[in-house]
Amino acid sequence: MSVNKFVIRQDGDTDKQINIPVELKWDYLGLDMAIQEYEKEVITEVIGVGRDFEISRFAHAPATGTTNNTEINYEFYFYSGGSMSDINNWRVNYLSEGFTPQEVYYYENNFTNSFFKLDFYDTPDDKKQTNYLTVILPTQQGLKMDAQMQRTLVSIKKPEFILDYVGDKEGFFLYWLKKRTFLDIDTFYMSAKFYNAKTGQFTTMMTGRGTTPFDLTEGPQALMENKYSFDGTQLLYYKVKLDYPTQTYQVFNTYGQRLGTNLPIKWYEYVNQ
Repeated sequence: MSVNKFVIRQDGDTDKQINIPVELKWDYLGLDMAIQEYEKEVITEVIGVGRDFEISRFAHAPATGTTNNTEINYEFYFYSGGSMSDINNWRVNYLSEGFTPQEVYYYENNFTNSFFKLDFYDTPDDKKQTNYLTVILPTQQGLKMDAQMQRTLVSIKKPEFILDYVGDKEGFFLYWLKKRTFLDIDTFYMSAKFYNAKTGQFTTMMTGRGTTPFDLTEGPQALMENKYSFDGTQLLYYKVKLDYPTQTYQVFNTYGQRLGTNLPIKWYEYVNQ
């Protein structure tokens, strides 16, 4: 075995310095720290950067000039047959949708499993829109109406909803991101559909933009004039504005008129026949 031999002799009391060439390698210095950094990079690449998805509850804003009138009112009109231009053929009841008074009165499964579905999009353009929120209005909520069941006059539910902090409140609140750092959105476009559990089908609802049940130049009348090329951006959506500082929202028609409290938000069954 060949080794280097060093001989050190002491000569007097004079200090002497000898440089001994010893090879040192630093390859593993800080290796633990490097592994920790690599772990962070891999985790970030796999699951992404952490974001704040904490949500806030937005309530319907009070009516102008009041501090306590916060209710929001929806009315859903179903087509009962006959001329579409006759407002008497558009009725706020489930009987026009094929349900019997018995099914509604006794809350049979085909009625209780039905619901209204409100979808909130970032744009009314269905070619580019993203659905960010969905609100369900169950048929068990809502006001009541009189109906004849056999020989008895009974009180049954109808598709008219007055939602507030108390009473019927499912669908009153919107739950959305508390901070705007991830998605800076304060305007949504709301559409509506009705799921009929009796038929297993969804029915699209159209907006009624006038202060009367509907304007004869819009809504259901527009279908009668041109059923296949109407402007969906104008007739299928209401605008919903969020106010982050007060955590409230308001609903507007395409004319910028506020709806929901003094004027109900009206929807009409889309009839394609």
